[in-house]
Amino acid sequence: MFDPTVFDNLKVVLEGAIYDLDLNENEHIEIIDRSDTVDLAKMSRSYSISLSRGKVESVIELSTDALNWSGEILAPDQDNYPCQLYVEFLLKITDVNHDCSAIRFRLNQIWKTFKPKIEQNISFLYGDASEIYDNQIILSFKEEIDESFIIDIPFIIECALNTLEALEMFAHQ
Repeated sequence: MFDPTVFDNLKVVLEGAIYDLDLNENEHIEIIDRSDTVDLAKMSRSYSISLSRGKVESVIELSTDALNWSGEILAPDQDNYPCQLYVEFLLKITDVNHDCSAIRFRLNQIWKTFKPKIEQNISFLYGDASEIYDNQIILSFKEEIDESFIIDIPFIIECALNTLEALEMFAHQ
């Protein structure tokens, strides 16, 4: 028997917390996808779980690279081996200038405790006459996380749910 890695422990807690929300009838979220990947070319791991609420989707991703993943397996008595956390939101918007600015302001309010880097990538289908744009919002966190972060996972999920709710007012179908 082996000791689970930091990545495994974080993944189990994250997945369990989200599935508990899915079973809670008071939360209006739906789990629409999940992925648990080992990339043998890069020797890395990633786990993602996708949620939907109304017209907005979210992907929460936990990942670890070769150095941290293999280091923990080969030298378990060494220092901590951290992981990275990303939270992504996907929605369609119509007013790029207004919506992107308002979204950034609202996300800074919701995520002020964690202060993530917020990127918004706007795209559209060339030749489509409609003025509807895909907005991919990526929150990346400066700090790598380890098992001490487990106590923050419910708060991260709460912030993600608050963001899903807040983004519904900007979402266009």
